[in-house]
Amino acid sequence: MEEIEKALKERLGWNEIVMDNIMWKYIGVSVNELITYGIDTHAWIEILRHLSINDTYMLGAVHGDVFVRSTSRSWYEISASTTSSPGVLYFERLTRSIKTPTVELTTRRRTPNVVYVRFYVKLRRSEWPWYGKGYETISSFNTSGLLRYLAGLVDTDGIVTSEKQPYGYRFEIDITSANIEFLEFLKNMVYERLSITGSIKKSKGDSKLRFRSLQAVQLYEGLRQYLAHPMKRLRAEVYLRYYNKELTIKEFEHFYELLKYDNNGNDPKRYHAADILTQAAPQTHTHGGYPLPLNL
Repeated sequence: MEEIEKALKERLGWNEIVMDNIMWKYIGVSVNELITYGIDTHAWIEILRHLSINDTYMLGAVHGDVFVRSTSRSWYEISASTTSSPGVLYFERLTRSIKTPTVELTTRRRTPNVVYVRFYVKLRRSEWPWYGKGYETISSFNTSGLLRYLAGLVDTDGIVTSEKQPYGYRFEIDITSANIEFLEFLKNMVYERLSITGSIKKSKGDSKLRFRSLQAVQLYEGLRQYLAHPMKRLRAEVYLRYYNKELTIKEFEHFYELLKYDNNGNDPKRYHAADILTQAAPQTHTHGGYPLPLNL
């Protein structure tokens, strides 16, 4: 497999940029069109390339949607699963920054036609630096460490979106959690360290820590060098151009429509993780263990 991968890269020009271009083309986003507005659709790759297991981003990720479980007294498993096209490349790159991952394809009884792609790595307990670290530990982070932590949290379990208002569009960054105390703590930390005000919307399920309008723009400007989920980052970059009047409202709406997730069953951004993984196979390099079969 490694020899085939090497040949594809050397003889056919495969690389991470090609992989990324395939993904954007698949979901209907024109890379060349975005480049004319100064938007780098590949920036997320470079961010993850420099990420390490010791980065506070990683703690944000495991406090978000990356799952850590003990498999024995000495071993941990760190895993992430997705069904989305942008998400599958993001989580593959994220887990690879820890260790070369193994990939598992599964289905579930409630959604038998949807393939879930899961990446996982196994580490000795001594290799995992975030053992026993709860959210209170972020009070010891400096400003950069807090921003990296927030980026990992938003990338894995946050929402970056724009909402139409009578006067235009409002930018919003949300962090979701069932733990209200955690959200309150985080809201206070962001205000104390970054002077950015958020609000909490409580619900019976997951509640949300919300940053809206100018507060969301200010938060993204801090997160910009760390936010790495390709879709969330691109939405924020497009909005920032609109906010700075580098895009007209019609140009913004054009990109906004391309970046929305539809529920009509035909959206290539949803439920096509396995398809994108297959197309990007020469780049994924998932040889961390024995891949598990598809459970149909």
